[in-house]
Amino acid sequence: MQVYFPIQTLTSIAVDLSDKVSSLSVDMSCQMVFGMKYMDEEFDARGFKSVVKEGTQLLSAPKLDDHIPFIAPLDLQGFTKRMKSVNKAFDTFFEKIIEDHLQSNDEEITKDFVDVMVGFMGSEESQYRIELPRPPLPPQYQSHNIGEYT
Repeated sequence: MQVYFPIQTLTSIAVDLSDKVSSLSVDMSCQMVFGMKYMDEEFDARGFKSVVKEGTQLLSAPKLDDHIPFIAPLDLQGFTKRMKSVNKAFDTFFEKIIEDHLQSNDEEITKDFVDVMVGFMGSEESQYRIELPRPPLPPQYQSHNIGEYT
């Protein structure tokens, strides 16, 4: 009887886990794709999660110019400006991630998605190249096959 009342009072409280689940999902995705979790302050002044959330909202919001194409140049809803801002933040972030992976010389670490893609772009079979002004690829990425990373 003594245990029943505290449990009953605890179960009647509504708990919102959406922020925690969202944060866990973003952290796990970053860990798998980029090889590490990125904190908000490492991304942009607005924060990583807020920029991801803003990008998701922009993609899912209804846009007037989709239905009335001739008003698109007017950008009545301000989507173009916000999308360019989010694009610039992501572009800067992804350039930083690629730079970090290119400068990393540690072959002992487990290869993540970015390592595999950078290695693929440095192979002779690939028609894709990193087109930004960058130093040559480090030796660990120059002649690897994709199968070597698994």
